[in-house]
Order: sequence, then C-alpha cells, then structure tokens
Amino acid sequence: MSTHIGIGFSQNIDMHSAARDAAFEAKTNLRQDHIDLAIVFSSIHYDPHEILPVVRQVLNSQRLIGSSTAGIIRDTSVAVRGIGVLTISSTDIQFGIASTQDRQTNNPVELGAELANDVIKDHGQSARQAFLFFMDDKLRWTSELLRGLQGIFGNIFPIVGAGSSDDFHFGNTYQFYQDEIFYQSVTGVLMGGQMSVGVAGRHGWRPLGKPRIIDEAEYNVIKTIDGQKASSLYDEYFGEYAQDLRSDKLGRMAILYPLGVYVEGSNEYLLRNTVDILSDGSIVCQGDVPVGSEVHIMIGNKDSCQTAAHEAAMEAQKNLLGKPARLVIVIECLSRLKLLGRGAYRELQQVREVFGENVPMFGMYSNGEVCPFQTTERFKKPHHQNESIVILAIA
Repeated sequence: MSTHIGIGFSQNIDMHSAARDAAFEAKTNLRQDHIDLAIVFSSIHYDPHEILPVVRQVLNSQRLIGSSTAGIIRDTSVAVRGIGVLTISSTDIQFGIASTQDRQTNNPVELGAELANDVIKDHGQSARQAFLFFMDDKLRWTSELLRGLQGIFGNIFPIVGAGSSDDFHFGNTYQFYQDEIFYQSVTGVLMGGQMSVGVAGRHGWRPLGKPRIIDEAEYNVIKTIDGQKASSLYDEYFGEYAQDLRSDKLGRMAILYPLGVYVEGSNEYLLRNTVDILSDGSIVCQGDVPVGSEVHIMIGNKDSCQTAAHEAAMEAQKNLLGKPARLVIVIECLSRLKLLGRGAYRELQQVREVFGENVPMFGMYSNGEVCPFQTTERFKKPHHQNESIVILAIA
C-alpha cells in the first residue's frame, strides 16, 4: 500500500516545450508508470488548447483536471508565469472526476447535485474523504451550487473549491477536464479510500466601524445598505478616494478593503471583493451576498496574512489527527498575491514550517475560494470566500 507524488513545472517561453517539460518532470518525479490523477495549472501566457494535448500525451494519465491561474505554488516559491503539473499514483487513494457546465436554463442547485452524483459514479464504492473543484470565476451562484453538492455529499463533508483566475484580466478563465477545455464550468475530483484529510482556511482581515445591514441585493450585486445606495459605505470612509474603486477595478483599495459579511453565530466574516461600483451606486461583489446580512468594510495587512497562513496550516495539521501529511494542496486568493508581492513566499514558509520540509506542496492563486467555515454549530460547513488561504492536507 503506497502513494507516490510527482510535481513538475516549467516557464519556458515556448508553450509546447513548457507543457512537455512540466509533464515530463512530474512523471519522472513520480517514479511510477501508472498515473491515477493529474492536476494541471497554467498561467494565461499559454494557450490551453495547445498545451493540454502535449501534457496528456506525456502523462497518459487515467484522470486529469485543472485550471487557469494567476500563479503557481510549489514548496516555498511562487511563479506568476508557467505550467505546473501534479501527478499521483496510489494503491490507497481512489479518485473520481466529473465536470458540469453552466447551462442558463438549469437550476444551480441541480447542477451541484448532478456534479456530485457524476463524480461519485466515477469514484466507486470506497469511502469518500474530500471533494476538490475548480469553477469559472464569474459564476454568480456559488452558494446555490454548494447547496446542491451538500445535498448529495452531506452538510459537513469536506469541500474545497477554487475560482479559476487570469491575473485580474477578467477574461475567459478555463478548466481542464481530460482532453477538453471548458469555460463557465465546474470540474472536480472526489478523493477517498485509505486516506485522511485536514482542511482549514483563514483570511486575516478584521472589521472597521459599526455594522451595517444589506437591505437589497441580487446574487452578487448589493443595491442598498442601511437604506442608502450601497456605495455610500465606501464614500463614508474614504470620501473622494472611493472613486478609486470605480476607476481601478480590484485595485489596491479593493484588495485592502474588501467587504466582510457576518455569518450568524460566528466570530468570523466571509470576505467579498468589490469588483465594481455601478452608476446607480450598486456594489458588484465577487460572490453572492445574502439580503439581511450584517456587513463591514474590512482591513488587513501583510503581517495578518502571514498569521492567517500559519493558523490555517496548524488547523489542517491538527485535523489529520497525528498522521503525517503526504501532500499539501494550497488554494490562495490572487488578491493576497497582489498585496504581498515579492513577499508572497513568506506565507508559504509559514505552511512549510508546520508540515515539514519534505512534504510536497502544490497549489494555485485563485479568484474566490470555498472551504469549511466555523459557526456556532458543532461542525463546519463549506462557504464561498475571497482573499483567503485554504489548506488541503492529505495523509
């Protein structure tokens, strides 16, 4: 009974060479002929239709999924350009993959249930341990999708998700699934068998000022707060500087001062990036926002980011119940990368110090994250989050 991990990376300017080199390195480091699962991350510098056939030819993997990303995480290094490949061969862990696309006529709850049923069918009868998925970053109904997933997996089943990203260009992010490239889709892998998982997420932001109430909202658009146009919240704090949010989408102000939506019965907040402010004063968020929620402007800094990374890693390790991690997957918001800049690797050092130097670490910078979130209930349930770091440790 054994599990083998191989990681490969290349940032060769030639896309075919980059795809070939990354896949070959991952396969070589695996030291196994059979590949049960491959996860591929690619920055927007490479045409996915050109690189995927090369990766598939080199790996000949049984199952492959992946995503576009704003940055690739390996050990304690960050690359904003390149192709990263993770390969897993295991006699202990079973995998099942599936994908579903955003069809406008479908109920998102039904899409989530469809995805869960399809991935269970591919996974088989062994015990289920965790579900990891990649989704189009422009989907507005992530919470409804999660309800569909939870309806099949259960409310407390570990679910980790990442919004595909393209470094704030807001173009066509994409998801890999076997030999295909999908847009506006959700693609995921169910892991199970003889394994344990430790999952945790943190953001490190704290609320400013008194709480306000969202009076009117539709999916990811907040229309009024405390009876006034939503943008008045930013106008009150920043005055004329609030115009920066309108002129520079997801610029530095939006990264430093996201909105925090309070979850009843918790001392934590779900963060929502401000993507845009419309002419009528409505705030467009990255992720849906429930009417009646308490909302704050939030503030964070580089030190709080590093503290959050350490806390997430410690909790994930604790959830392994003493078992040593075989692999650590990191999903981190690209806003944190923009905030930390060249110091982003220090966050990863916090994670590395918890799990040890010899544990393989692989991940991506996302545009929205999903992870279990603590409320006053005994068990955690998955929620959509922004500006967070999520750790999925596998033992």
